[in-house]
Amino acid sequence: MKWPENIIPICQPAHCPQLNPIERFWLFLKSQIKGQVFNTLEELRDRLNHLLSTIT
Repeated sequence: MKWPENIIPICQPAHCPQLNPIERFWLFLKSQIKGQVFNTLEELRDRLNHLLSTIT
């Protein structure tokens, strides 16, 4: 595979959640709702919307 001279490829493991920011985000969300019971999908959506509104 050829890369332009100004590109430096960085190889990382195929599965490395520590290097993937979205994985840390999902971990945060899951930790906030762990153990909670939602009777409806709407309750879950409301809780997630609240959590998302608190993130800066």
